[in-house]
Amino acid sequence: MADVIDLSSNPYVAPKDGRCLINELPSELLAHIFTLGWTPERDEEPDSDEDFEDADSDDDTYSSVSSEGSTPPRTEQEEAEDKERRLPFNVLVSHVCARWRAVAVENPLLWAHVRFVGSPPYDRAKTYLERAKAAPLAITVDRTIDDADDFSMSDDSYTPEDHDPDLAIIEGIMELIVPHVAHWQALQIMVSFYKHMHHALEALGAAGPAPLLEVLQLYHYEDTDEHLKFQFPELRTQSFRLFGGVAPRLTHVALWGVHVPWDREGSPYLTGLTDLELAYHARDVRPSLAEFARILRDSPGLRTLTLCLSCPAGTPDEWAPGMPLTTTPQDAGTIDADALAPLALPALTDLVLAYLEPAYLLALLQRLSLPALTSLALDLEDDDYSEVLAYLASPRSRPPPSALSGPGVAGGSTARSLLAHLTALKVASMPASEAGVRDAYRELQALTALNLNADFLDPYWVDLLFPQPAAGAGDAQGELLLPRLETLTTTGVDGTQMRELVAAREARGAPLRTLLMNEEDDVGAADEEWLGQHVERFEYFEGSDTEDDIDPDGVEVFEDDEDGDWEDEDEEMDEDDIDDIFVMPF
Repeated sequence: MADVIDLSSNPYVAPKDGRCLINELPSELLAHIFTLGWTPERDEEPDSDEDFEDADSDDDTYSSVSSEGSTPPRTEQEEAEDKERRLPFNVLVSHVCARWRAVAVENPLLWAHVRFVGSPPYDRAKTYLERAKAAPLAITVDRTIDDADDFSMSDDSYTPEDHDPDLAIIEGIMELIVPHVAHWQALQIMVSFYKHMHHALEALGAAGPAPLLEVLQLYHYEDTDEHLKFQFPELRTQSFRLFGGVAPRLTHVALWGVHVPWDREGSPYLTGLTDLELAYHARDVRPSLAEFARILRDSPGLRTLTLCLSCPAGTPDEWAPGMPLTTTPQDAGTIDADALAPLALPALTDLVLAYLEPAYLLALLQRLSLPALTSLALDLEDDDYSEVLAYLASPRSRPPPSALSGPGVAGGSTARSLLAHLTALKVASMPASEAGVRDAYRELQALTALNLNADFLDPYWVDLLFPQPAAGAGDAQGELLLPRLETLTTTGVDGTQMRELVAAREARGAPLRTLLMNEEDDVGAADEEWLGQHVERFEYFEGSDTEDDIDPDGVEVFEDDEDGDWEDEDEEMDEDDIDDIFVMPF
């Protein structure tokens, strides 16, 4: 007779006496397990309060397992509906049984991500605020127009007054969240109309200190081609200071079409930043060059800087050494001697530049020293950027140590250009000469990751990735640009051309290892099979609807690409924590 195997201690076999082992754990440990299970899914909560009302009723008849351990019979239609609607983990565990519900409801970390999306009454958000207690809060307020709306903000029939009743909704939301300002950890507000944002700003100005706030993202998406003057001059000047000027832990700031008083007195919280994004500011509400430089100097640990159709004010002529710096008639100043020297950003590794005129961009780059820069993203269009590209490829991009002075300025070698230090580059659009692109590629000796959108670039941006024949050398192999390139991400390149490129670089002993192609591009089944055999990793990504999305990580830069390589309340969040909290819209 075969030996009987004892399975009593096997965790995958249920005890025969009907015991539920997990319910024998202490409540504190069970709560910790719930927190670990919820963390990966916390950004996937249902958008509808109707779903929440059905799923999170205090009535235990909604429990998937009753307190007696049995389930009522269910029809096939009910099963299909349940399968179609996936509840968030924190709600799901609160409906297993009475004990799990008590443990889940009393765990503040399960309810600390509060979202105001869609229309009132926001029952789910109110419940989350109540259950979160004093836990650090990540709050999202989304009052943007739905894409399904049958009008455009640029239509002649549209007037902002049509949506003025929505101001009361913004005011109501702010009344709900402002009493919790002392334990905000992250705040994201998105609106389609500036007057709605202004009401939110006024509430933030009256909110008082935000001692735990680390992330502040304010996005105003109003569709306008007017970037010279602010649309609401009566709202240009702000008499308030956000959070009373007190947000000592603030490190990540994004301001889209939203301005604040830029001087140290008006915005003392714009200091010690590690990530700064300024986008879509009308020229008359941008910071002056001196104010812009102040923010950067006060943030010596700044790692990521994004400038998209924004900042600083004035023109390059007004920035010239020795000339007065003029921003607006109400705000004028003079550049001091220290401001004339390039400003060093010793920790900056990621730089994103979009929709800036060539002369403006060149003048700005000449005033910055970026010794640590390794990742650059560019989305520049409509003009010739050959001069900008030549400057990036020139050793003059790193001024001699004698030209650098003042706090935070780093010395170093002058022999290499900005491009020579890059390991990741994205170019979504940048008109420039073929000779300029070739010279830039020659400088990119350290580059390992390249992202090109060939739909908005001249063909030679891709052609120059092939080994280049040597002039008059017959069958000589010629020059290989970007010799260390391993990861290539493309839009607008078909399967045939990509096979030729992969084969050509492989033959030269510089094979591509990772290949990411836009799923909309023409790649046949045979191309897909061949590419999969000749690179270590071949995948498709879903491109964004527009080319406005630039990610400084430089590998998989589209916001819809989910496969990219790119809480203790007293601890500061790291970069991964920031990414977990919000899906960045830019």
